[in-house]
Amino acid sequence: MPISRAGCLAGLAAALFGLGPLSAQTEQPDSALPVVALAHVTVIDGTGAPARPGRTLLLRGGQIAAEFASDSTEPSAGAEVLDLRGRWVIPGLIDTHVHLATDPSAGDRRDLVIQRLRNALHGGVTTVRDMAGDGRALAELARAALVGDIESPAIYYAALAAGPEFFTDPRVLAVSRGVPPGEAPWARAVTAKTDWRQVVAEARGTGATAIKVYAAVSAPVLKPLVREAHRQGLKVWAHATLFPARPSEVVAAGVDVVSHASLLVWETAERIPGFNERRRAQPPSVDDPRIQSLLHTMARRGTILDATLFVMGDAPPEIRRWSSEVTRAAWAAGVQVSAGTDSIGVDAPGTMPDIHEELALLVEAGLSPLDAITAATRNGARAIGIEAARGTIAAGLAADLVVLGADPLADIHHTRDIVLVFRDGVRYAPLLSQSP
Repeated sequence: MPISRAGCLAGLAAALFGLGPLSAQTEQPDSALPVVALAHVTVIDGTGAPARPGRTLLLRGGQIAAEFASDSTEPSAGAEVLDLRGRWVIPGLIDTHVHLATDPSAGDRRDLVIQRLRNALHGGVTTVRDMAGDGRALAELARAALVGDIESPAIYYAALAAGPEFFTDPRVLAVSRGVPPGEAPWARAVTAKTDWRQVVAEARGTGATAIKVYAAVSAPVLKPLVREAHRQGLKVWAHATLFPARPSEVVAAGVDVVSHASLLVWETAERIPGFNERRRAQPPSVDDPRIQSLLHTMARRGTILDATLFVMGDAPPEIRRWSSEVTRAAWAAGVQVSAGTDSIGVDAPGTMPDIHEELALLVEAGLSPLDAITAATRNGARAIGIEAARGTIAAGLAADLVVLGADPLADIHHTRDIVLVFRDGVRYAPLLSQSP
């Protein structure tokens, strides 16, 4: 259980889903809400700005109420003051690529997923972006996380769209049990004849934040999908290559985020195979003009790269190396990179979430520790579309924070040295202090 619970359900609902107060009776004047002061901390705000030492953060009602110099202003009377000298504070980490409900009857059984989510939260992850699964299970998990029934990061998720060829895959059969393959609102087969208004509206009805485009989709099919999704207020997240759509066509269609740096390799292929013909591609030089043009186009359009270096652990060395190099080149070109794992972590109690490995891999790729933290905070929030409420440290934003015992800018591995976690102002102990 949390060490203490601050904030209110109405504020949390507003932050996550844009809802108004549940009722007038749930509101309290700011002066009546408990205040927690994190005093004498070094703030790394997630924007890429230099660290700010000697600061105090005031938390009230699930939000950051103020930040000021610790030696210039005293916290308000009645505040609970935590003296955190020698500590660092970063925004709560955001894993932009997890899968929580691929098979809720087997490997993603609810009790196992709840433990993974608990590990993630106590391990510093305050928000996750689920990249499509069983929409029924995802909606229930997102609600449970929202109202505090489970200890979990906030959950945002996608409805899946792919070409008909994908709907023999065992994973998509598992996520749509009880519904004919390709007809579930959260896992839809799409073609040039798709009624886009209807399909997108049904995806919205599942509670999804976005549509994820997986595979077997051509550029002419992708373009109207993106246009209608944006018209109805949904983001579009896609694999970087859609077999047959190549990366430059995916970006040109206007998707918001592309996943898997490794899939950018297909930009230089003379022909992109179909989904059922796909094979391993030969990595080109990242200095190839076609790769550089793609990266600069992504930077200009604001297309975010969900690099997912962690998932490449079992890939051949040349693919791992190229994925790292193209991620570095993307960052150098001005592409916003986010931190996703294509995992989340295991369900053994007390196990650190995989996001910390992704951060280390981003630094190995050539990002600075400050850049990697920005990827896992502000850029993660931008990928989801919640940057107005989460992802950085500033007055008025959600109190999603991680207090660290060592400087992560000196060594990115120090993101594991967690002292406290706050999600919407609710305080959680680090993993080593979890009770079963």
